[in-house]
Amino acid sequence: MAKQDKIETPLTKKTYWHLYSLQGVDSQKLIKIVNKILKRDYQLIK
Repeated sequence: MAKQDKIETPLTKKTYWHLYSLQGVDSQKLIKIVNKILKRDYQLIK
């Protein structure tokens, strides 16, 4: 059998954040995420 090439799919940027997923994020990343939520770049899911 011939080798099949793996097709890499680019990862999409996470734009929707749930409150529970923010609990495990380190403090520096949390600050960046919250700032982007306030600028409305990201959406917060309640």
